[in-house]
Amino acid sequence: MAETLVIEGFHDGEDAFVFKSDGSMVELKNSGLKAPYKFDVTGKEGGQYLFNAEGEQYRVFIPEVITNQTAAIKIPCDRPQILLASDHRNASARGLGEDCE
Repeated sequence: MAETLVIEGFHDGEDAFVFKSDGSMVELKNSGLKAPYKFDVTGKEGGQYLFNAEGEQYRVFIPEVITNQTAAIKIPCDRPQILLASDHRNASARGLGEDCE
């Protein structure tokens, strides 16, 4: 049985946005959602993950989050680090220069 996809974090918790079920966009820091994050992904549509929290359904763009299946590829410090989503079609270059070898 496949492992449930879980959102465990956001690449930029200070400036991340999520979308509520009514379509409104809200900053993560003002959403009422608090770390540690453990949100089960309930679906995927148009490059966004769907998840439920605090009785509300949310959407978030896939490259904005860290999941239990996110792969971090470490490469030399003179090259940028990338993070690949579990489907390997979406990537984030956030955190350039961090945790390089």
